[in-house]
Amino acid sequence: MNLIKRADKKNRRIAAIGMYDGVHPGHRFLIDYLTVEARSRGLVPAVVTFTEHPLSIVRPEAAPGLLTSLDERLALLGQAGIEDCILLKFDDSIRRKSARQFLSMLNERYGIKALVVGFNNRFGHDRVDGIEQYRAIGDEIGLEVIQAPEYKGKCAPVSSSIIRGYISSGDIENANRALDRDYSFNGIVVEGNRLGRSIGFPTANLRLTDNRRLLPKDGVYAVYATTPDGKRRPAMLNIGFRPTVSERKFGVKERSIEVHIIGFKGYLYDEELKIELVKFMRDERKFNSLDELKSQLKTDLKNISKTLKT
Repeated sequence: MNLIKRADKKNRRIAAIGMYDGVHPGHRFLIDYLTVEARSRGLVPAVVTFTEHPLSIVRPEAAPGLLTSLDERLALLGQAGIEDCILLKFDDSIRRKSARQFLSMLNERYGIKALVVGFNNRFGHDRVDGIEQYRAIGDEIGLEVIQAPEYKGKCAPVSSSIIRGYISSGDIENANRALDRDYSFNGIVVEGNRLGRSIGFPTANLRLTDNRRLLPKDGVYAVYATTPDGKRRPAMLNIGFRPTVSERKFGVKERSIEVHIIGFKGYLYDEELKIELVKFMRDERKFNSLDELKSQLKTDLKNISKTLKT
């Protein structure tokens, strides 16, 4: 896939505009439709996307956690069949453009001769209402505007917002069905307080590689952890404040991400792990003693091993 960051009119393109966070089946349906339309018109299939979520500029307090990093998003778009990806920085200049100005820029700077508009897709600060108004603008500037059909396939309706809602509530199974893959995030292994090792459950403490990544609600999860050797290993993930040990030992509450990789022995500090979430197992809670916590962790491990069929 060609990544285009500055004006480029070498190709005559047909494009679709969007954030494409997660590159879920609805996005892939739109890309498939775009590719068919590209072949019929002799145009290069392209997408126009942004380095940052537009809300991070327009209303930073409302900006959502993201389902994919920029690198992951670009890789998934390439796998979906996009040949050219026009990557724009969403700044005040872009934000202030009307729909007409935005379409004119795409036509004049990037050789976009046709635009596929997804179902309920809107752009431009004036928020033009309706496909016919976009078509009227396109006719005036020499850009064909095509409306894609609504996605009605697996898990429809599906959107990045719906998937974020599933993840935030811990409904990992529905999130994975809607994404058509296991939701994942990456983290660097950092120094912890080694309390897990002292109770027989050594954990790798993770720092997110991308602080904008969406995490699920606090609790215990069945996951797979991919270690630096490339092996995908069954694991138990805990997200939360570790109330049983943190308050007892340190009197502080700090959210942590810890993963116990089942049967793994090795040095992981400063290494990057990929965590794929499979199922929410239980809420985090405070136990009356470390022995009670250890007993629950043994039960968790047994249940997770069954879930992951280890």
